[in-house]
Amino acid sequence: MPDWRYREDSADTLLMRAIRYSALGPIFYRVAAFPKVYIGFLVANGSAGIVPVLSTTILAVLLNVFAGWWVVRGRGIRAKTSGRLMYADLAVGVVLTTIVAAAAPAEIQPFAIDVAWTWMVGTVALWTLSFGLPTACLLLIAALPFRAFLTWIGGLPLDHPLAVSRSVGCMVALVVAMVTTAGILILLGVGTRFALGIGMRRGQRAERLRTQRVMHDSVLQTLEAMGLEAPDDDSAAAERLAEMRATARAQAAELRRELNGPDAPSARGLAADLAEVATEMARDGLRTQLVAAETEQDYRLSHARRTAIRDAVREALRNTVKHAGTKQVVLRVEECEGGVAVIARDQGTGFSMLDRPPGFGISQSIMARLAEVGGRGTIDSHPGRGTRVTLWVPH
Repeated sequence: MPDWRYREDSADTLLMRAIRYSALGPIFYRVAAFPKVYIGFLVANGSAGIVPVLSTTILAVLLNVFAGWWVVRGRGIRAKTSGRLMYADLAVGVVLTTIVAAAAPAEIQPFAIDVAWTWMVGTVALWTLSFGLPTACLLLIAALPFRAFLTWIGGLPLDHPLAVSRSVGCMVALVVAMVTTAGILILLGVGTRFALGIGMRRGQRAERLRTQRVMHDSVLQTLEAMGLEAPDDDSAAAERLAEMRATARAQAAELRRELNGPDAPSARGLAADLAEVATEMARDGLRTQLVAAETEQDYRLSHARRTAIRDAVREALRNTVKHAGTKQVVLRVEECEGGVAVIARDQGTGFSMLDRPPGFGISQSIMARLAEVGGRGTIDSHPGRGTRVTLWVPH
């Protein structure tokens, strides 16, 4: 049976986090069940023995509210400390039920024990989560003589019909708590492993897509440039060779950044990133008119979103160089719909979206890249009327 206790010196895995928060179940059960059982006690017995029962109910609710807050807000505890807390929880339950059993009048003592016994039900559930089903079974066996002891200190004979019936009910409640918690653990284990399997497969697909994007946006671009027909003029050929070398150096640097991990966040804004992209594309002869202003909103973009829109703009400009038949493009940055939009507009040849379905560059390097950070991209193009690419990401 898995252990819900969190170790600070080990990785906080998905399964451990799920089981850790499952401990809130027994805690919330106590918070809800104590008032309910207390109301049932009042209905059946009136005000007889109300002081110890009411005091126990209030104290138990307050302790469990604090425990729930601590589990939700805390950073976790070591396994050894967690085990000590389980024994402390058991001790609190033993003390509370013993006090109620000794203080309640004999004629209503079994009903008073029912109220305090709610703590023990939660304890069995917590022990099942923490130590496993076999240990919880031992605790259940130990509860039999303890329940008889509570009846004895209250002055009732062990074979008293009321004491026997209420004792049986208390033991049944413990069994139900143990079986229910074991079932929850099984579901948690199966469900979490299923989720992990899906996450791993999605992560593998995302990594393959990332690798394909890097290859498409760097190596493939260089290979395509090298495959272009060389000019007959020697000076033009030398210029083309110099351009290819500059492009190769730039893309080698980009690949090195990818291999070394993601860029460290910087304080500069999106406009500075786009200016750098425009400078890169100038080596391919593309003249980019950038219309943007550094504003406070510009700095609100997260690093991931700024990187996504920067790389999507780079791919859009590369498509302009390769397909638009023009060397001029206007790049405009503006606030739009609670985010930032970058619009690339050229007056090139344009194309029909019906005749030319989106390739990898449009579908993955632009659209999918933006979608991963909550953004979107649209392309509006018609033959002879140029192309307009709109890229948007939220703040």
